[in-house]
Formats: sequence, structure tokens, C-alpha cells
Amino acid sequence: MTDPLPIRLRVATTDPEVANDRLRQTYAGAEIRTTRDDPAFAYRQDVDGDDELTLGRFHFGGRGRVNLVLEDTLTVVRRRTGIHRWEVDGRRGTGLMVFQPHEGYRAELELLEVDALNLHLSALRNTARTVHGDQRLEVAFDHPRPVSPAHAKYWADTYEFVHGSLTDPAVAAVPLLRADLLRRISVATLETFSLSGDPMTRRSSVAARQTAHRRAVEFMHASLSLPITIEDVARHVGLSTVELTRVFQSRTGMTPAEHLRGLRLAAAHRDLVRGAPADGVTVRAIALRWGFPHAGDFARRHRHVYGENPARTLHG
Repeated sequence: MTDPLPIRLRVATTDPEVANDRLRQTYAGAEIRTTRDDPAFAYRQDVDGDDELTLGRFHFGGRGRVNLVLEDTLTVVRRRTGIHRWEVDGRRGTGLMVFQPHEGYRAELELLEVDALNLHLSALRNTARTVHGDQRLEVAFDHPRPVSPAHAKYWADTYEFVHGSLTDPAVAAVPLLRADLLRRISVATLETFSLSGDPMTRRSSVAARQTAHRRAVEFMHASLSLPITIEDVARHVGLSTVELTRVFQSRTGMTPAEHLRGLRLAAAHRDLVRGAPADGVTVRAIALRWGFPHAGDFARRHRHVYGENPARTLHG
């Protein structure tokens, strides 16, 4: 699979034709309509992201209207300053809002600056299916508005974190970090706006997964020195290994095997720090004690997490 390529678009103009052309780089078919020869008109856009996730900051000087219809992208818009009166398929508002593929979005603009999150529908769908444990779930929201002011604030806080990270070129250049940011903002969006379907069923499913994850982690900690397997953990919480993997991926983004390996690596590191080579303690013995049979693999994992070879830790 090819990693999505980073996107960075920057423009500032007082020409409405140039503004329309640049806006269409992000939203095909978008149209800005302004008062003829408006001397106050100005447009600026800063867009960062990739094919699955882009974050845009758009500034509109003067007065006008914008119209657009999405295709395979879902967009969340947050007003920063100015007046943003929006309409989505006949429903109107002024605050945080989401609009979906094939919905018509129209807005009045007046000295307006907005943040816009664009999520490719397939990426959001994948996250939703993992979070809710339903591989047939299709993402559709009941209403453009968030479910509560508290959820709107949660989404805004998450957006600020993701925006601050993704606009750092060093972060944007790393596919793994972009993937983590995509998951964070996807989960925030799924929680902030009301999904179509049976919310009670989804809430009970999420609560059950939270309980299963907590019990699995507690069991791992309590049995860490024992030769437990992921099958043992799954049996303890009453799930299949496939279901357990989905629980961990929805909660942490990693598999239960990766989580258990991380706990054992931390335990091995503690033993290395406390160990006394003069008493016959060896890296090999510690690695085997915690389930790492291959010396090279153990050393690589230890270096990746702790920044040094295990032998240096033991003899340090």
C-alpha cells in the first residue's frame, strides 16, 4: 500500500477568480460569489494534510456567499472569527457543523475565518467500523449540528491538537504520525455528531469494549511473569482473539500482542536497570525470562524504545 502524499497549499489574493480557482483545489465545484468590485474582498487559504485528511484555514474578507457539494469527502467547519450563517439541505445554523457527500452547503460570508476538516469517507468509515465493531457500518450523520456544546468543545480541542501537529512539516512527513492524527480526529468527529442508526446499540457496544479492554489489561499486568498467550487473555474476558484484537485496535491503535509485548519489554528493561553483572545476570537470561528468545530481536526492540543496547543498560 502506498502512503498518502503530504499536501500543503498556500494562497493569498484579492482577485475573486483566483480565489475560486484555489478553493476548487480543495473542493471541486466550489463557487464564491462576491459583491461586484467589493474593495474589501480578500481570500487566504492554508491547507495541510494528505488524500485522507486535510485541515484548512480559510479567510474571507468582505461579503459574499459560497456554494459547494461534496463527493467522497466529509467536512466539518468551525468559525474562528466573523459571521458564518450556513445552510445544509434546508437546515440552518451558525456554529460548528458537519456536511456530508452529496449534501448541498451554502453559507453567507462576512469578514469570516473558518477552520475546515476534510475526511475521506472511506478513512472515516474504517475508523467507525473498528470503534463500533461493525464491519458493515456505513457512516451517515443525522444532523449537521453537534450533539451538545460539550462535544463541540471536545472536537475543537482535538482539532487544535491535530492542526498544531499536522502543520509541523517534520510531523507531516511521517506516515505513522499522520495515521495517528487521522484516527484522533476521526474518533472525535464520530463522537461529536449523531450517527444514523441505533445509538443505544452503539453505546452499549462501546461500553462493552471499554470494559473488555480494562479487564484484559488488568489480566496482562497480573499475569505478566506467567507464560500467558493472547488466547488466554481472550478467554479471560470472554471474547474471541479476533474480537479482542478489534477491542485493542479501537482503544489504542495496537493489537493485544503488541500491548503484551510492550509490557514485557518494560519489565525486562527494569530488570536490566536493577541487574548486577557481577552476580551472573546476563542480557540473554533477562530476555528469555520475559519471552524474547532471539537476542537480536530483543536488542532491536530495546533500542527502539529506550535508545540504547540492553547490554549498555545492564552494565550502566
